Amino acid sequence: MRSIAAVATALLLVLATRVHDVLAFHSVSIGTKARSSISTELRGVRTVARRVRDSITSKERTPEDLKVGIAGFYDRSSKLWEDVWGEHMHHGYYIPEDRTDHKQAQIDLIDEVLNWAEVSEDKPPKSAVDVGCGIGGSSRHIARKYGCTTQGITLSPYQANRGNELAKEQGLADQCTFRVADALDQPFDSNSFDLVWSLESGEHM
Repeated sequence: MRSIAAVATALLLVLATRVHDVLAFHSVSIGTKARSSISTELRGVRTVARRVRDSITSKERTPEDLKVGIAGFYDRSSKLWEDVWGEHMHHGYYIPEDRTDHKQAQIDLIDEVLNWAEVSEDKPPKSAVDVGCGIGGSSRHIARKYGCTTQGITLSPYQANRGNELAKEQGLADQCTFRVADALDQPFDSNSFDLVWSLESGEHM
């Protein structure tokens, strides 16, 4: 199986290179914008082929490779997640089990985790960081619930931008901000927050 996959990967790389050569030969008859678009697509094919090969051969990836892969995945897929799941990119709390209000179940999960962590409304946090924030659903809920400020970090530029867009749309731009940053190398000083939130993102850390 591994040898077959390796051959298939090699063929993909050869095909991408050959197509690139053919297009370069005929480049006079193709518009600059079209050439640029096709070249970008070909680079994408080569990248996918290399990743398939590396996964099959269990090639060890550098931390930088992993970050680029995670960011690229969520840059491409987050719009779909939002269309399907809404602004909360995590599962829900389904008690009772036959409930069908999925978006409320997602909010209930946040509240259940906060209760489990003994985060009290009587003594609410003043500032929170959302580590692996997605498009910021948890951050905005926490900001509304406690009246605190939140900062979310993600490897995905798309997610950070979308999080800031939604904060503005929901009137929370003064409380919630989102940026691209590495959870393992955070850009904050020690003791900057009195609540650290991270939900269903630990697999990327």
